[in-house]
Amino acid sequence: MRTLAVVAGVGAITPVGLDATVTAFAHRAAVAAMREAPLLDPEGEPITMCFLPTLDPLSTGVDRLVSLAIHALGEAVRSLGPGAVALRRRVVVTIDEHLAGRAADGQVPAHRFAADLSARAREILPDTTIEVSPRGAAGPGFVLQQLCDELASGAIDAAFLGGVHSDYDPARVAALAESGRLFNTGNLDALIPGEAAAFAVLTRPDTARRLRVRPHAQLHALATAFERARPDNDESAFQATGLTAALRTALAPLAEDGLRAGWVLTDLTFETYRHFELSAASGRLQRMFCDPQQVDSPAQRMGHLGAAAIPLHIALASEAFRRGFAPHDLGVSIAGSDTGERAVLLLSRAP
Repeated sequence: MRTLAVVAGVGAITPVGLDATVTAFAHRAAVAAMREAPLLDPEGEPITMCFLPTLDPLSTGVDRLVSLAIHALGEAVRSLGPGAVALRRRVVVTIDEHLAGRAADGQVPAHRFAADLSARAREILPDTTIEVSPRGAAGPGFVLQQLCDELASGAIDAAFLGGVHSDYDPARVAALAESGRLFNTGNLDALIPGEAAAFAVLTRPDTARRLRVRPHAQLHALATAFERARPDNDESAFQATGLTAALRTALAPLAEDGLRAGWVLTDLTFETYRHFELSAASGRLQRMFCDPQQVDSPAQRMGHLGAAAIPLHIALASEAFRRGFAPHDLGVSIAGSDTGERAVLLLSRAP
């Protein structure tokens, strides 16, 4: 199969681990992070959430997102060694869609996040400006192709692809409750609020060799599409036309080489419409998967991943390949934004 890029380094911070390695092992051990949070629902009751108790409990909104992102970015940079600062690079971070609108104070959270994170990032990577894409969980799929093209052409040496998400904010909790998406004992068809950040550093194989870094994962294909079913409408999720098309395109290289994938990483929470969608799409394309087939949904134990989903999938896969506990040598990452955008990536263990 053609290789678009190799994964030269990763970084992550989640409610189950303060770095990518611990997070990967905790995920393998099925560690769950649900606990009572110091945030209240509209009825004044504490909510169930997966959050990082190591962060300031009074930190919310953009400040919390920056703290999460800089931690994961720092780990990713360190994984490359001292040569990281000399690389020609682009740093792109995906955040959730609702951060693109104006907040109650008149500011656009996405703009403030980009400015604050860029300022902090220059302490790690001098002369770096963060590019922010407020497209949610599927966002990385819509920027990856351009990043891979720039890597192939030699325009850049490395692409730092990140994602950050946090529901730890009173306004966010209120919005989830108002839309009927906040998990509680009386509402199981919902998502458990969460927070996480992850980064994956993509390079060409020759760049990884120059850095004396051994890649543990490869990116072979990616595809994006749009679904009509969203959390704010009643469209049938069983149509799954968008996800089916994205899966068919991303998995096409497998058919060409007579291969099948045995590992699927999703961003699914407990909202049933996304499960219906995946069931319909994967059922149509079972010829592309082998038995046994493992489907992992980290958000069901770490909380809603939002825009951090795909970078975290890459980090989990890279660590699993590296440590020898990946269930299969070929993995598929699937994520969907609330706006209906879908993204699928095809990954493999590096030789």
